[in-house]
Amino acid sequence: MFAESFQTPNIKIFGSLANHQSLFTTMQNAQTLVLETVNGLIEENEIEKALDTLKDLDKQTGADIWQDLTLQYGNFRSAKKAQIEGRIDYNEFRRYEAQAKYALTEIMKSLPRKVALNAKIHSVGAFNFEIPDGARLEKLLGPKSNLLTVDWLEKARAAANAVCRVVSGDDVGTGFLTKDGYVFTNNHVIRSVEAAQTTRLEFNYEVGKTVTSYQVDASDFISSPPDKLDFARVKVIDRADAPLSNWGFVEFETESLPLVGEDVTIIQHPKGEVKKFKSDEVLGQLNQHLFYTTETEPGSSGSPVLNKDCKVIALHHAGKTMAEGGLVINAKGDRAGANRGILFREIFTFLGK
Repeated sequence: MFAESFQTPNIKIFGSLANHQSLFTTMQNAQTLVLETVNGLIEENEIEKALDTLKDLDKQTGADIWQDLTLQYGNFRSAKKAQIEGRIDYNEFRRYEAQAKYALTEIMKSLPRKVALNAKIHSVGAFNFEIPDGARLEKLLGPKSNLLTVDWLEKARAAANAVCRVVSGDDVGTGFLTKDGYVFTNNHVIRSVEAAQTTRLEFNYEVGKTVTSYQVDASDFISSPPDKLDFARVKVIDRADAPLSNWGFVEFETESLPLVGEDVTIIQHPKGEVKKFKSDEVLGQLNQHLFYTTETEPGSSGSPVLNKDCKVIALHHAGKTMAEGGLVINAKGDRAGANRGILFREIFTFLGK
């Protein structure tokens, strides 16, 4: 233990660094043991026991994964009940079981980082930060204002309702519903007419909500190859008991595009998980592509790229980090780590609109 505190004019630091390190090492060892146990349960198809174990770990560490766990609890138990009651066959249940196993594996990948972050946040309690008298408490913390009027929330919610998870064979991506009952996604998500025949669209795949699934009409499928525009459009088969109108539809903007530095928002199903969104800035535009720093992950393919009015301007489909060589983002040849979307003005031209 340090015998005395070290002081600066604004910061006081207390406590033993050695004790903190010892505690953190103990937490890491216990966490590793729990994750190994959960892996074993998953391998034995003990999904509910694995969920219970992760739930206990979340309570102890504050990793904040309870929402994801709650969703998996609901989906898996609903499927299990449906199988017991004969509403789905065993093969269908095994598919849900496989989805749960995949989701748990993905949750576990992010868990160590979340636990470590939570530990760092709580360690702030050992510090006393004092703001000097007269300090200005209202500041823009970046080069531009990101403040939005609150009606943006309503527009974003309406757009999010029309976004769905797309399951096509082994491919999982994101799509979104149009006014005339079509869903757009990437060609590398729904690869062909044959793939469309078994494709499933899942709306309302959000935390604490009930998912509604739809089939598609493979006879009304059109696409561009991945090396060109990489889009697929397919007609959704409506349901009398759950009409498509429940989800609304997206609106498009093809001409008034955001400038470099302005934000775009992507509503997505990253890793095939529950619906999420992220906003970040545009880096450039070149030919049929828009480039941006907005974060995505596998499963985000086919997501709508929205402007500040929550209108769709592009179809997200790819990205590269600078470690992977980056992407050329403008006519000057500048290269950057970026995500990339296909402008809908080019897609609609291809479709003859």
